[in-house]
Amino acid sequence: MSDKTSSTESWDPTVLYPDLDMSDGLSEALKRRAAGLGLSLDGLVEGFGAELATERGTVSVYVGTQERFFGVKIYEPDVVVWATGATVDVDQALHAVAAWQRGESLDDFVSEFPFMQPGTLARAYAEGGLTEGKWQELLDSQYPTGGQRLLVSLAPFAELRSFYPDISYNELRFTMPPPRRGDRGFRVQKDGPGFHVEESGPQRREYTLDALDEVARRIVEFFASG
Repeated sequence: MSDKTSSTESWDPTVLYPDLDMSDGLSEALKRRAAGLGLSLDGLVEGFGAELATERGTVSVYVGTQERFFGVKIYEPDVVVWATGATVDVDQALHAVAAWQRGESLDDFVSEFPFMQPGTLARAYAEGGLTEGKWQELLDSQYPTGGQRLLVSLAPFAELRSFYPDISYNELRFTMPPPRRGDRGFRVQKDGPGFHVEESGPQRREYTLDALDEVARRIVEFFASG
């Protein structure tokens, strides 16, 4: 499946979507279609596809340009993907958006709309266990990197389990949960026999530590100071 491209790009939506008039944008086309179904989706605006802000994150509806499909992604920016999926049926996609907007539970939602699949951490987030779920997801990864191996080494330090971990190749990053763009962060990676550390926040610091227990202690001190 190809991603949706901007309505200003050179493709003809009438070929794949003769049932939708996208001349004034995808969001307007979907709002008209939703109104015909008795659904109120007036909050749809142009963004990555058509976007709708809800009390449980953003719903993005986008269309394929090489083949017909309506993709739906529901997510809390920088935090969690609630669910994703795609269908060729625009009415089915719009009913799914409306159900999520009404507050339908995650399990009922994916049961009613089988084309939607929950994100890997969606249920953990719904149950208040996002941080624990993220730790387990990363520890269980079948694709170990330097950052993942470092997380495995730090896992026995129970005092770290309240911080939210993330991994980028050889680097391990901790923030306070839930993660938000621009939050203070603690980055660490193996550097020879020691560890290279970068603290981001109002004051940025870089330094090295010699031992794993020093890294664990410094993580706790860093977040306690903020």
